[in-house]
Amino acid sequence: MGGERPERSDEKVPTRSTAATIAGKKTPTMGQTTVALALLLASPSSCSSLAARKANLLAALTDANQGRVLSKRPQVDALIELVEELNPQPRPLEMAPEKLSARWRLVYTTSSSILGMRRPRPFRPRPRIFQHIDVARLEAKNEEWILGGLVKNAVRAKLTPRTDGRTVDVGFTQFRVGGIPFNVGPGRFKGVLETTFLDDELRISRGDRGNLFVLVREGPPAV
Repeated sequence: MGGERPERSDEKVPTRSTAATIAGKKTPTMGQTTVALALLLASPSSCSSLAARKANLLAALTDANQGRVLSKRPQVDALIELVEELNPQPRPLEMAPEKLSARWRLVYTTSSSILGMRRPRPFRPRPRIFQHIDVARLEAKNEEWILGGLVKNAVRAKLTPRTDGRTVDVGFTQFRVGGIPFNVGPGRFKGVLETTFLDDELRISRGDRGNLFVLVREGPPAV
């Protein structure tokens, strides 16, 4: 989501030659392809429309606990690919910036860092995890709550669009732990984020480390 543990500029930035491309169509794993094919063959009519595919995906997410239930990930990832196939906005940065600019609530990710799965339990984020995107200002902000919702952490970033109209380079500029801000130098921490699906309600993105993010719109951004 652009907020997982960023890398320093002297580290090698992964490319999509592994699990997911940065700019262009992804290459699904054999397991995900098999699950997606099985879903289509089992009930082709239920997967024929975008509305049906989105409904199937959101229904599957109810048992995935934002991605924490690892056994649910293959099915969810396959359903994500079916939704991505019907993406109405292949170049959202150019054609639909007003749709991309929003306060987005995270409902699923494969990023263990975002979910805090390796943190002590009190420091794992509550289900409310948000990302604010402001395309006009090319800024983003991620927010999470820990310690029972008593403490909010946040990270701010500048966005640099790529020429494909759907991918941005993410340069992190400030981390805030509770009320304490920590500014970082330009280029020290960075990432890449590609929007692979966008409509009025739902956004799907893929990060440079192969992680998936599914978010739902909750209002205007507050960067």
